[in-house]
Amino acid sequence: MQFAKVKLSSLAIAAGLMVVAGAASAQAVTSGGATLPQQLYTDIFTNGPIQGVWSYNGTGSGTGKTAFLTNNASLFGKTGTVHIVGSDSALTSAEVTTYNSAYNTGASSTVANYGRLVQIPAVATPVLLGYKETGVTALNLTTEQVCRVYAYDANFRTWDKVATVADDGANGSTNPIQVVFRTDTSGTTELLSRFLNAACGPYLPAGKSFTISNNFKTVVASAQSLTAADDANGDGLPDAWVGATGSSGVSSALATDHRLGYVSPDPVYTGSSNSNVARINTFLPTAASIQSAISAITPPATALARANPLNWVPAYAVPTGAYPIYGTTNLVLGQCYAGGIGAGTSAAAVKDFVTKLNNGTYDSKIASHNFVKLPANWNTAIQQAFLTSGSTLEIGATSVCAGIGR
Repeated sequence: MQFAKVKLSSLAIAAGLMVVAGAASAQAVTSGGATLPQQLYTDIFTNGPIQGVWSYNGTGSGTGKTAFLTNNASLFGKTGTVHIVGSDSALTSAEVTTYNSAYNTGASSTVANYGRLVQIPAVATPVLLGYKETGVTALNLTTEQVCRVYAYDANFRTWDKVATVADDGANGSTNPIQVVFRTDTSGTTELLSRFLNAACGPYLPAGKSFTISNNFKTVVASAQSLTAADDANGDGLPDAWVGATGSSGVSSALATDHRLGYVSPDPVYTGSSNSNVARINTFLPTAASIQSAISAITPPATALARANPLNWVPAYAVPTGAYPIYGTTNLVLGQCYAGGIGAGTSAAAVKDFVTKLNNGTYDSKIASHNFVKLPANWNTAIQQAFLTSGSTLEIGATSVCAGIGR
């Protein structure tokens, strides 16, 4: 009997050592970037199922793209390789050209050869207009009202100009609208800017327009005409407006009365309650309306079109009969990773994550964080281009990535 006890104890120790060894050999994957999907990704990376040991540092989309494009892990407080980042701000042609000239120049090059740059949409998302004004419980804004508020139109600066009797029961509040905006470079800002740029032309003075940018000041500067009295502090924005960092910063700022801001879905501003999220043209940001808008956009279909990362972010179009501020949060990654695609590698971990986002494994997590699964036409295109064995764009394709990679 004593021998049996020792034997069982030895087996337990051996099993424990195997677990430790497995944990030690799991590939560490460094990630970060957009704060809009941070809670979703953190849930996946913490609770799985997922290969590897992942970290995600929410820095904003601009910093995230920079970290990946320059392979600068220090921007995430890490060392080594940046494997994949989240960005709601789409790559620009200049960024792609600069990256390719430095890091994707052929296997015989003397400079670093990381292989092809990849950008694909991860999930769809609305941009919510959260608000708080005492007495207003069912705010319904028109496109014109949204445009004129962000343009700081003199006739749309107080709550009585946007909240009707149906919205607040009185339509009497003359409190200034304190717009809450992102001070960091933000993909959420860029998604808002795409709507403002496309929809607001009829409501602005001649020569004025909103600019597509991930920098809020840049977005609104071309649409506003501020006087010295409007901008006494000289920061280029109306003095009544309030800056905040990150999605969580905006959400916190919206807890104060008289405020209207744009924010990604989070536990407070989910889009399900009109008491703190505005309707636009009567529509709340439901999953069905967002999917409908994106499914109408055709993904790249030819090999040449698919090889260009700029073609993988659905181009914004103002929808008819749906919530109008929407877009995708995207993943920026490499096709090739040092060490190949075998078990326990960073390439295998990255491909596994993209596969599970695409094939339905994470659907419940996507929904629970108030994001929207991509429509079928985009899922199919991603599967064919980046996840199918034999595709020249497949993540970790041995025919393309032999001897090269991040």
